[in-house]
Amino acid sequence: MVNAVTLRKWIASHEKTCYFASADTPGKKISFYFAVHQGGNFDIDFEVEGPNNRQLFKGEAERQGDFVFTATQVGEYAFCFKNGLASFADKLVEFDITVEDEARPEDIAKRQKRDEVASSVVTIASDLQQITKFMKYFRLRENRNFATVSSTESRIWWFSALDSLCVVLVAVIQVYAIQALFTAKRSRL
Repeated sequence: MVNAVTLRKWIASHEKTCYFASADTPGKKISFYFAVHQGGNFDIDFEVEGPNNRQLFKGEAERQGDFVFTATQVGEYAFCFKNGLASFADKLVEFDITVEDEARPEDIAKRQKRDEVASSVVTIASDLQQITKFMKYFRLRENRNFATVSSTESRIWWFSALDSLCVVLVAVIQVYAIQALFTAKRSRL
């Protein structure tokens, strides 16, 4: 059995937000994926804590992460994000938390007895999950690259406007300078 959730959340500057997944038996496989889609430098602090507030993973200024671990204890596992680095930028974070039973020896024996169709279905489901991860990754890259292109376009526009203004200003100064050279001042003798 698999329990999974994929969410997108705007995290305000200096905000800390946590999400929880529960493991009702030891040996559950928990996977955690996150990626920053918009905001600031596309980075965020994260923390994964197990029951009894035991820290499992921690990262600062990470753009994305993909972690898989086995729940050794029964209880709630906390997945927290903190937007502490940015004093001004809200960030859009997409994350995925999946809790599933890990294969046990008796399950492996049952799986070997499956027919070919069931094995094909499992293989297809696994491949689709991998394709979904790739699609999320490519969407993330597209968002980051679009932000870079937009930022560069804005800088080029302002530089061009400033450059054009400087050309006009220099042309006006040159006209007055040349005019001053050819205008004769009459002096009295």
